[in-house]
Amino acid sequence: MRMKKISLVVVLILAGFVTNDVVVHADDHKHEDKKQEKYKKYKDYKDDDDENYYYDDEEEGETYYFQDAVSAKGTWNIWTRTVAADKEVLPFTSSQKVTFKVEGTNKELSFFIIPKDGEFFVPGKAVAQALGAKATFYKASKILNIQHQKNELIYRAGTNVVYDNNVKVPSPAQAFYVNEELYVPISTITNGLGYIAEWQESNQTFVCQPITN
Repeated sequence: MRMKKISLVVVLILAGFVTNDVVVHADDHKHEDKKQEKYKKYKDYKDDDDENYYYDDEEEGETYYFQDAVSAKGTWNIWTRTVAADKEVLPFTSSQKVTFKVEGTNKELSFFIIPKDGEFFVPGKAVAQALGAKATFYKASKILNIQHQKNELIYRAGTNVVYDNNVKVPSPAQAFYVNEELYVPISTITNGLGYIAEWQESNQTFVCQPITN
C-alpha cells in the first residue's frame, strides 16, 4: 500500500510539471504572437525621446531604377522629381566645409557637403531647420521627417525615394547615413520646402532663396 501511495505521489508531481510546462509554453506563444502583431503594425519603436514613427515594411529598400530615367539633363539645384540619365558637372567634386545662408534672414550655418553621384549631399535635418522647418530624425529606422507649413518630406537612408506630401517620387540619388546625420541631395530639400540654392564660388557659400512663381 505504501508503495502505491508513493507511486501516486510521483505521478501527481510529474503531472504537475507537465501541466506547468504546457501553461508556460502557452503563455510564451501568446506573448510572441502579441509581439509579432505589434511588429507588423509598427515598423519601429520609440527611439530616445522621439514619437513612434510608422513605416510600411513593403516600402523598405525601394528604389527607382535607371531604366526609369528620363533624357533631360539633371541639375544639382533643381529637383525635377524624375531620374535623370545624365547630369551636369558639379562646381566642385571633393568634400569640403561650406557656408549655407538663407537670403533675407540671418540664418547661417557651416557644414561639410559631400559631392556624390552627380549631386551635392547635405545634412538634411540641419538644412531643414535652417529653412524654418521642423525636422525629426528616427535613428533606429534612419528616417527623416520634415514638416514646413503645408509641406512634408520623408526620406529614408539607402533609398532614392522621397515622400513629398504623401506622394512617392524619385530623388536624384540615394540618401545615406554618416556621422550621425542623414545626408540628402540639396535640390530635394531646398526645392521641396520652396527654395533654391545657388553656389557662390568667391566666398564658398550656398545662398538659398525662395522660389518665385
